[in-house]
Amino acid sequence: MNKSIQTPRQRFLEEPIRKSNANPLVIFETGIPMRDGVELAADVYLPANQFLPAPAIIQSTPYDKSNPIFFLNEARFFQEHGYVVIVHDVRGRGKSEGCWRAFVNDGPDTHDVIEWAAHQNWCTGKIGTTGLSYMGWTQWAAAFEKPPHLTCMISTSAAGRWQQEIPYTSGVFQLYFGWWVYLVRRRITELHGLEEHDWETILRTLPLASIGDFMSPVGETWSDMLDHDTLDEHWKSLRFDERYGEIDVPCLHVTGWYDMEDLAGAFHHYENMIKASPGAKDQKLIVGPWSHINCRWPHSSYGGIEFGSSAAIDMDETHLRWFNYWLKNEQNGVPGDPPVKIFEPGKNSWLSTDHWPLSNGEISFFLRFNGAEGSLSTVPPLTEDPAQSYRYNPVDPAPTQVDIKKYPVEDIPLDQTPVESRPDVILYTSEPLSKETVISGWPYLEIFASSDCEDTEWHVKITDVYPDGRSIKVTQGCLRASYRDSLEIPSPLIPDHIYAFNIELWPTHHVFLPDHRLRITVTSSDFPWFARSMNCFGKIANLATPNIAINTVFHAPVYPSCLKLPVNRA
Repeated sequence: MNKSIQTPRQRFLEEPIRKSNANPLVIFETGIPMRDGVELAADVYLPANQFLPAPAIIQSTPYDKSNPIFFLNEARFFQEHGYVVIVHDVRGRGKSEGCWRAFVNDGPDTHDVIEWAAHQNWCTGKIGTTGLSYMGWTQWAAAFEKPPHLTCMISTSAAGRWQQEIPYTSGVFQLYFGWWVYLVRRRITELHGLEEHDWETILRTLPLASIGDFMSPVGETWSDMLDHDTLDEHWKSLRFDERYGEIDVPCLHVTGWYDMEDLAGAFHHYENMIKASPGAKDQKLIVGPWSHINCRWPHSSYGGIEFGSSAAIDMDETHLRWFNYWLKNEQNGVPGDPPVKIFEPGKNSWLSTDHWPLSNGEISFFLRFNGAEGSLSTVPPLTEDPAQSYRYNPVDPAPTQVDIKKYPVEDIPLDQTPVESRPDVILYTSEPLSKETVISGWPYLEIFASSDCEDTEWHVKITDVYPDGRSIKVTQGCLRASYRDSLEIPSPLIPDHIYAFNIELWPTHHVFLPDHRLRITVTSSDFPWFARSMNCFGKIANLATPNIAINTVFHAPVYPSCLKLPVNRA
């Protein structure tokens, strides 16, 4: 018998740590044995007796299973609708035994929780999983372990391509993990107390490795992120790029256009399941104008922009409908739903379609510069335009426009005009558009550029310039220059040598209205969301001396810097 489905230690069955009765719903705490003997602590929410046995919904969390904000209310909602809900602390977190190493044990452990639940007398054997962010990741990690009783998933903003998205984005370290590691540095997540600290000073500390002294105890989490700064075996073991054909689990994928943490990951999972999975027809995608956490509890506004009341859909009911079909065989029409439901910023309305991306063509906008201002043109340079240079000083980085004392960071202003006025941010702006233009997919920027240093970074944003002058962010991307050819083996720049840099921007769908303009901004920092480049080659954890860089973008027939936009030629 698989040890994961054996009877837990008797003390958990006969003397549950916590038990309550209400209306007459039951909650009890128990232990769930893993294959190596470690026991994970779980809260089990049983529905009323008339619903038993019932299908189970499982969440695997590092954030304290008993947290009323994230789990209790959600668990009670599904419990009241006839489901067993199991929320368990992952290994080494909360009350669970073992040592936590972020992301490492989640696949086998969640597999064992699923199979244990499926064999309990109060369960029908049908299991669904759900969760946001880290809890989205645990679902995919478990799915690739192929638990026989995993019936369906709802994955919200789950990480996908480690080292290409998080904790590094194409070599650029996402410093917001400093907040995150502080919150999870002990067994019980510390959701309060961030404002007690001077985060401006903390996040400016050099070298980055020394920030770990402030966040002690951090275990291996901070060191894993800083020590493994390339796509090495540690991160490769957590990527499933070639394995999506092995699983056929129906999944509802949810994310938000303004999720700075895991937007790209959600699309990575969805696109690969559509491309390779035997269960491709059972994949659905919902994308709203939301930030990270608001993908589960949507708002109608973000970043100072009001998107209308329809943007805040009822995610509880959306989840319930999905689970009712797959776990209870309720004939509610889920298979007939359009595969893709996306919100269209610009139009501020929902669009249902049978495919993603909607693009059926590509427009190339060439970066041009007349010596005074940058422009975007569909006409490539026929003669050499002047190069455009700026001075990047790590001591004074371009800001993210974030309240540095708060985590989670959930409402970053979309209007980029305060940042665009800086001398270290260069702009390329199109003429007013004559007709509605829809971009839908993964944009790419190829820039021909140089630096007088051995390393630097490129931070790029696409914005929608309104007739009133506001410059509203559409999407963004970045690249550490030394990672231009490989995420595995970085190499320094030859100072002042011109290179072609291909920068992947995050997926987007945006409607540019007539008389609006399209803009590209290029700079070398986005602090504190991303760590500052010191303009030195080497492991970023150990770099402590800021160097000023003169970075230059070229525009010439032999150096045709170009933005490639996926467009819908309807």
